[in-house]
Amino acid sequence: MRIKGAMTILNKRAKFYGMTVEELVGWLDENLGVRINETIKVLQAYEVYKMDQGYQWSGVNFETWVKNGE
Repeated sequence: MRIKGAMTILNKRAKFYGMTVEELVGWLDENLGVRINETIKVLQAYEVYKMDQGYQWSGVNFETWVKNGE
């Protein structure tokens, strides 16, 4: 999936919830450790979005997404 497809999915899901894409991503950031009832496509789109923003997955010391080079 590329960023254009990811943004389409995130925009549709954000509209479904009545929020912006930034609010949806923030909600996913906050609840990532909790079991989230989202589709695989939304979670994949979230990952593509985060990587496009310059983040990479860490998973060390309770960190999740960190900026490249930090």
